[in-house]
Amino acid sequence: MMQNIFSRRAVLFALFLVATPVAGFAQALKMSAPEALAAVQNGDIVLLDIRSPGEWKETGLAQGAWPVTMHDPSFGENLQRILSRYPDTPLALICATGGRTEYVASVLRQNGLSNVIDVSEGMFGNGAAPGWIARKMPIIDEKTARANYTAGILAKQ
Repeated sequence: MMQNIFSRRAVLFALFLVATPVAGFAQALKMSAPEALAAVQNGDIVLLDIRSPGEWKETGLAQGAWPVTMHDPSFGENLQRILSRYPDTPLALICATGGRTEYVASVLRQNGLSNVIDVSEGMFGNGAAPGWIARKMPIIDEKTARANYTAGILAKQ
């Protein structure tokens, strides 16, 4: 049985990410923004931008990122759909400064999903690193990101 099968328990837990505090984070793998860009361009990761749609409209998304907001009540179902189509591909998460991705990645790891990567500097940086935007890395608009997401999901059906 594949290690990355997303259990029902994890899906339910993901649905309550915003409302449920977690004591003690499970350590997630970390990746810099340049590493994430290279990995997504090589097809080595699936990169998800978990920020809100308002944030996407304001700044755009990292090139190669799919818009899958953690604020959507279907967040868990969306993750399950992606993981079922890309079971052997690591899932990388990016947000604004790394706080949300650290939290979501830790919850997913605590629930048995070991192939999760935190792009910890996020779009804006966090004191430890400058972030995707300050590094002047490529940005795409929300419409393009949504089209890429749909194409990526349909390609694996």
